[in-house]
Amino acid sequence: SINKLDMQLKDTADLVSTNSAYITKLQTYMGNFIEDFLPYGVSWDKGGTPTLTRTDFAEGMTAAIGIDDQVVTNNFDTAPIYREIHDVVDTLGNVFVRIPKFYIKKTDGVGSKTWSISKYKHQGFYLPWCFWDFTNSRELPYIDVGKYNASLNGTKLASVANTYPLINKNIVDFRGYAQANNAGGLLGYQQLDVHVVDVLRTLFFIEFGTLNSQAIMKGYTEGQYTATHLATATETGANRIVVANAHADLYRVGQAISVGTTQGGNQIFYGRTITGITVVDESNKAVEFDGDPVDIATGNFLYNTGWKSGFSSNITASSGCIGANDGKYPCSYRGIENPFGSVWQFVDGVNITDNQAWVCKDAGQYASNVFASPYEKLSYVNCNTNGYGPVETGFDSNLPFAEFATNVTGGSTSKHYCDYYYQASGSRIARFGGYWLNGLPAGLSCWGLNGTSSDASIYVGGRLVRKPL
Repeated sequence: SINKLDMQLKDTADLVSTNSAYITKLQTYMGNFIEDFLPYGVSWDKGGTPTLTRTDFAEGMTAAIGIDDQVVTNNFDTAPIYREIHDVVDTLGNVFVRIPKFYIKKTDGVGSKTWSISKYKHQGFYLPWCFWDFTNSRELPYIDVGKYNASLNGTKLASVANTYPLINKNIVDFRGYAQANNAGGLLGYQQLDVHVVDVLRTLFFIEFGTLNSQAIMKGYTEGQYTATHLATATETGANRIVVANAHADLYRVGQAISVGTTQGGNQIFYGRTITGITVVDESNKAVEFDGDPVDIATGNFLYNTGWKSGFSSNITASSGCIGANDGKYPCSYRGIENPFGSVWQFVDGVNITDNQAWVCKDAGQYASNVFASPYEKLSYVNCNTNGYGPVETGFDSNLPFAEFATNVTGGSTSKHYCDYYYQASGSRIARFGGYWLNGLPAGLSCWGLNGTSSDASIYVGGRLVRKPL
């Protein structure tokens, strides 16, 4: 870019003195160049308050989210990197949010932690490994992140609207489904990994100037999954389930629900959308749903499940939520639906054994339960207790993308990193973000490092990612 600027200066030098149009053009070019070249950052004093101080070119900037069609002012919408984030569709019909290549710098010291991003590499900045082609040893211009929670199209992981999240599969299944897209000359498909999470968290922290992501957007985190939410009537060929008033009042039109003969069993159906909640009698209300009619029996279980994809089309702002920002509805960050909440997301490239995390840089070599090369051991050991916060995260200067809790003592939902940290001894994998029932523990610093590679659940899903290989 500097060489390009020099060439333009030489080409226009003889015209600048006499042509005001060239002067204006040069001033504009210089302004854009400086704006693109300089980093944007935040700093934190590691105190209880999760609010960050804006640094570098981010000083004085403000950011806001919108609910539904609300129009807001967000300075980052016109800032480098952020303004270049946009939707794309691949040849298979998957919808991605394309994030342009950028560099990250982090520092971590006593009483101070910083994050900075830049379109250009400055001293101390690193390139997230999701922007690297390991086969051809070259930087990649962007990463495509699934716009929607992953669904399944045959044997291939998909990112399409109007689907409910794929669940009840383990991390190995998700990895295989994602890689199944690498056929017919297509390459670069994988599931969400630790490097993409690093990119998203860093972008969010700098844009909104806080570690408390739920202070900005609650996400779909206040749903229902309670064994007492039972049908109080038997109906044949119904598009409703009748439950007690107190239970029905906890649900909202637009939420996803499922019904089973056991809690979470989905035997009656998985994934319908609530279309209405109406009075039946003085004690009961009907939770109405779309789709084909079903037979409901007294004692069937009603519960929420992951939100149906595509809701972000109703959000006007670059980031925001639908309905209300109260935990009952989902959120979208720069077009990426449910960056946290709705369903947990499997995160590849991380394996943990007895709280010691190992990480891998190359998505082509991801495998579970590997604690040797190509995985690398972090220089610190994760905290061995569950808790809010985290109050402190580990920092390996050689592997700065991986930041897991090392201390949760004194943490809460409103201090430090604010979200919850889950762990367990033994061989573990990583899940991220929390789900519809987590409430305040969910968020962009919520890590579930307590699951195994064989675990599959109604509340865990994933996300498709694509590198431009």
